[in-house]
Amino acid sequence: MKFVFQPTVRKAFFALSVITLSACAGLQPADKSGASGQSAVATSPKPSAIASYFDVLDLMAPGDAVRQSTELASTLTQAQQNPTASNRLHYAIALGAAGHSASNPVEARRLITELLAGTNDLTPQEVSLANAFQREFDARVALYADLARQREESERQLKSIDADGDRRYNVLNAETQRLKKALAEAERKLEAVAEMERSLTTPENK
Repeated sequence: MKFVFQPTVRKAFFALSVITLSACAGLQPADKSGASGQSAVATSPKPSAIASYFDVLDLMAPGDAVRQSTELASTLTQAQQNPTASNRLHYAIALGAAGHSASNPVEARRLITELLAGTNDLTPQEVSLANAFQREFDARVALYADLARQREESERQLKSIDADGDRRYNVLNAETQRLKKALAEAERKLEAVAEMERSLTTPENK
C-alpha cells in the first residue's frame, strides 16, 4: 500500500484546511472586550503547521533511493539530537512511509503509539495526523501479516502436493516393477513350454 501525497494533493489538502479553519474561526463567539477577531484567528492551528510532514512524505516518495535514505537519516538524527514530539513524529512518518527499502511500518506504528501515549506538545492537527498514520500503518501491518499467512499456506500446499506426487510415483514405480517381474516370469514359463514342445517334436523322440 502506497501512502504518498503528491504536490497536487498537498495543495488541495492545504486549501481545504484553510477553508475549514476559516469557517471555524467565523463560528467563534464575539469578543466581549471589543478586541478584533485577529486574536482568535491567531490562536487557530495553521495549515503550515503540518506542511513539513508532507514535505517528508514527498522526499520519501519512490524513485530515488539516495534521496530517501538521506531524508530518513536526517529525520533520525533530528529525533535523536532533539527528541521533541514533532521531530519524533517526523521520523516515524519517514520510517513507515511505503516505497523505500528501509520501510518499517511495525516500528513506525510503535513509535507513534508511544508518542501519543506519553506527554507531548503536538497541536490538534498533528495529533490527528499521527492518528491517521497510525491507522495506515496498522492496515499495512495487518496486510503484510495476511500475505505472510497466505504465502505459508501456499508453501504448505505445494509441499503437500509434492509429497503426494512422490507417494504416487513410488506406488506407480512399485507397480511397474511388479508388472515387469510378472512379465519376465511369464516369458520364462513360455520359453520353458516352447522348449518342451521342441523336445517332443524332435526326430529322436519319434
